[in-house]
Amino acid sequence: MQNRYFFDRFEVRPAERLLLAEGVPAAIGARAFDVLLCLLAHRDRVVTKSEVLEIVWPGLVVEENNLSVQVSALRKLLGRKAIATIPGRGYRFSFEVRQEVASSSSATQQASAAFADRPTIAVLPFNVLADDPHVNLLADGLAEDVIALLARVPGFLLISHASSFAFRGQPASLPEVARQLGVRFVVEGSVRPVGDVLRISTQLTDAASGHVLWSGRFDSHREDAVDFQEDIVRGLITELEPELRRAEIARVRRQRPENQDAWAHYHQAVGAIALKGWGEDALAEARTASRHDSTLYLARVLEAAALDRLGQLADARAALAMARHIRQQLTLGEVALTHGRHVGERMAPLWDPLA
Repeated sequence: MQNRYFFDRFEVRPAERLLLAEGVPAAIGARAFDVLLCLLAHRDRVVTKSEVLEIVWPGLVVEENNLSVQVSALRKLLGRKAIATIPGRGYRFSFEVRQEVASSSSATQQASAAFADRPTIAVLPFNVLADDPHVNLLADGLAEDVIALLARVPGFLLISHASSFAFRGQPASLPEVARQLGVRFVVEGSVRPVGDVLRISTQLTDAASGHVLWSGRFDSHREDAVDFQEDIVRGLITELEPELRRAEIARVRRQRPENQDAWAHYHQAVGAIALKGWGEDALAEARTASRHDSTLYLARVLEAAALDRLGQLADARAALAMARHIRQQLTLGEVALTHGRHVGERMAPLWDPLA
């Protein structure tokens, strides 16, 4: 059985480690999410600070200031009234909460249906190439923060921390891990001390082929690594996100090799946009691609975006409606994935009237 919590304008899905604000995934750190789950699970009473510390940081000696930072972050996200401080005792969740329980088989079926049509990613626990508990803690924090930030990338689904970390130390091969998790892409990493420097290596792998699509390396002084953990992760995401987009776009395009003329005009439309912006040239190439292959929904989306930029809103809606008719599972996230976030944002006002 899987729980879901609803309060105010938010929904919390623990199994997916997902916080939704009015149906849209919200950015939340891994520790803040754990604190929120702790307060929700014990919302009928005051939870002492020591109890929260033990649940969220089990077996670790952590200062109360770390807890205060996470509670402050939650209040900024949920509203100051969401969490009440009980002086001398601890915290209590203040909002009225509605809890729903879905059967695991139902949840699995829903997840499988979503995963079948959307690119999915698993971030495995980072390997620590040293016998140092502090480095172990940093490595787990890095992997958790990568999951939290990748969850904000439109068009992708992230496997939860609990599911992917279950493979820590397991002898299963990468293809087997990917098969069990049902993912297309796997992010792996390692942390290795080199003198006074911590070397953080990461790679993105295509789960089906086992091909490494991208690898990167980041160095940080050991004494600065914890303080600059967020900066390290953001630097990693800055390089990783475009590679994920490129890999998924390449996969989508490989599915439609039968009409090369259509793809040639589609690429020319993309090139026209890069050189001259969203103008008549891009529109003409997108329309030509659609004529060569009436089922090429990517060209229809490009056509809709070009028409929108040219102020032809009625025609833009018609082109977008055709794209959604061709691909009935099309989402704004996928539009942002295949054509860029700015296109997804411009299509959003045209989207709801078509729903």
